[in-house]
Amino acid sequence: MDSAFTVLATPGQLTAHKVYEVLRDHSGGPLEFDRILTELGDEQIAGSTLAQEQLLEALLRDDRLRSARGYRQRFSMSGRSIRLRPPGNRAELAIEQENEQVKEQLLKQLREVPPEVFEHIVADLFTAMRYEDVTVTRRSKDGGVDVRATLVAGGVMTVPTAIQVKRWSKPVTVKEVRELRGTLRPGTQGIIVTTGKYTKDAPKEALDDALTPIHLIDGRLLTDLLTEHGIGVQASRLSLLSLDLEALASITGKAGSPIQGSPSQPSQNAQPRYYIEKMPSDRGKDLLDCIVSMTDLADGQPSWDDYVAKFQERFPTITRSDEARRRSRVLVSLGLVDVENDHMNLTLAGRKLLEYPDSSFLLELFLSRIVGAREIEELSRSLAREDLRKKLQDGSLAGLTPTQATLVEKWLSHIKKPAASR
Repeated sequence: MDSAFTVLATPGQLTAHKVYEVLRDHSGGPLEFDRILTELGDEQIAGSTLAQEQLLEALLRDDRLRSARGYRQRFSMSGRSIRLRPPGNRAELAIEQENEQVKEQLLKQLREVPPEVFEHIVADLFTAMRYEDVTVTRRSKDGGVDVRATLVAGGVMTVPTAIQVKRWSKPVTVKEVRELRGTLRPGTQGIIVTTGKYTKDAPKEALDDALTPIHLIDGRLLTDLLTEHGIGVQASRLSLLSLDLEALASITGKAGSPIQGSPSQPSQNAQPRYYIEKMPSDRGKDLLDCIVSMTDLADGQPSWDDYVAKFQERFPTITRSDEARRRSRVLVSLGLVDVENDHMNLTLAGRKLLEYPDSSFLLELFLSRIVGAREIEELSRSLAREDLRKKLQDGSLAGLTPTQATLVEKWLSHIKKPAASR
């Protein structure tokens, strides 16, 4: 984290950055809210709904702020868990790179405008930031202060603000920080805005607890703030498309959309249900081992293409890449993996399966997410397997063709097969 950010960041921004560091230390997550609060040192309030909502709001504000400043968002949230977004796709990376170039051009222009013009640009920025009574001072008549403004906090407190602007390429030093502090009236906060940077010791001087704090804005943060408030830049809006494998996993053949719930247990299965693909291996390998192996390949957020290549190495009999892709989608159907920006991401369920490979857990996922699985499981308890398969062939199971129903039954029999006979 750079020093200027440390000085100026709001509590919400600092929280978001700490969450980012926690997730980075845990391979990008996902982590549940309680776990994150514990990692942040808030173990006593980890179970508090209010604390979780405040954490969520801080992360949502961070996403909105980064978007307004031309950066891609950092977090993905699903249910009560959070993870880091995977690396951006080529379009996102190109947009970010273009935004950085625009900001560099903006900074160059700021260094070339006349000093009085730069002062008015900064004044416009603080007006956009909802400071009140923003005024450019008469040059050389106000002790080095270029702009004066008033920060109104919550409508109950006003803070006079003295702003010094420096259209510099060289770094601002401790000397300039001390000089501004020496001109401040009691109760006035000071801010230095520069188009350059600060020396390493300048932020330490600015934040000295024993002295009036001076807030620092360097060139990078200045262009971020100008971008956020639309001063000197224009933002265009274009929809960016990304592959939604979850939608693909939920449809097949005649099925036109995800099936919500099931006739037998509508309240228990409120989440979308998915159609299942063929077995991941065509060599009769243990199904649990295959699924665990496939899930393990998704660790580290590989791209979709990289994942398919790894899949074909692990299952060499699947020689066609399109077939490998189709069979790999079972991980999305089972809720073990999701896909964002063409990258595979382990879910909490996926990490749990890797840590504790267990067929009963896999069965639980299968019954809760796959169309017709619970109904066929119930039928299997009262019918012999031969009779069950005859019933599935008559096409009477809602939402499934006979072929689909037979495939679901095959999966169930393999998942439930005793370990000794696998």
